[in-house]
Amino acid sequence: MNIKKKVIVVGGGFAGIQLVRKLDDKLFDIILIDKLNHHQFQPLFYQVATSQIEPSSISFPLRHVFRNKKNVMIRLAKVSGINSTENTISTNIGDFKYDYLVLALGCKTNFFGNAELSKNTLTLKTTYEAIRIRNHILQTFENIITAKEEEGKAC
Repeated sequence: MNIKKKVIVVGGGFAGIQLVRKLDDKLFDIILIDKLNHHQFQPLFYQVATSQIEPSSISFPLRHVFRNKKNVMIRLAKVSGINSTENTISTNIGDFKYDYLVLALGCKTNFFGNAELSKNTLTLKTTYEAIRIRNHILQTFENIITAKEEEGKAC
């Protein structure tokens, strides 16, 4: 009798998804943990930000991605701790035990310690940020076309 090993993958980005796809269904039970319920196709964020495509074109529900893999469970959660001695991971929805843990957390924008940059910059690392940039651009154009002539020159 072959007992499957339990793998926890934290992160539903490119690395996490590719690993889960490649793991053998017969050897592993997998829990994929992410704070979002969808994968975001980052290379096209700029097209969302510039209104060339809709956000739904680049966001795919994780459960849909793995709908045919019966050994994969998706959990929407934020990780708060790892106990490597006990092989457990703590999240806001409870603790999970693992045989193997993979952290595929991605990255965040680095402002190199410059607080002014972080306060005054529109970042582009998530679908939500792409929408925020798109809305900012559209609102700026709306402000320009509805401004009085003197105000319009200042924009």
